[in-house]
Amino acid sequence: MRYLLLAVAAFVLSACQTTSSIDTAIQKNLPQICSAAATAHSAFLIVASTGNIKQRTIAREAAAWSALDVVCKDPGSVTAATALVKAAEAYAAITLALREAKAAE
Repeated sequence: MRYLLLAVAAFVLSACQTTSSIDTAIQKNLPQICSAAATAHSAFLIVASTGNIKQRTIAREAAAWSALDVVCKDPGSVTAATALVKAAEAYAAITLALREAKAAE
């Protein structure tokens, strides 16, 4: 998860010049963000399969992952702002879900 946060931060910092720079930064960094999020999502699913995680947490994580997965599968379908928001939302939801999962162990 820290890698995902670092990737999002690098994306934001590298995109500070112009709109075209932002779009270029998304194209460059989104695969790394998506890969890190997919790894975190898979880890959460494994822990969630134990049955010790609240259904509300599972639903929130699933919704965040689904929203980001759409962006990851077709980055051209969203604007730079949308991709950044979805990545940040997914990071926050998956991080919270993993914290709750660790607490439940």
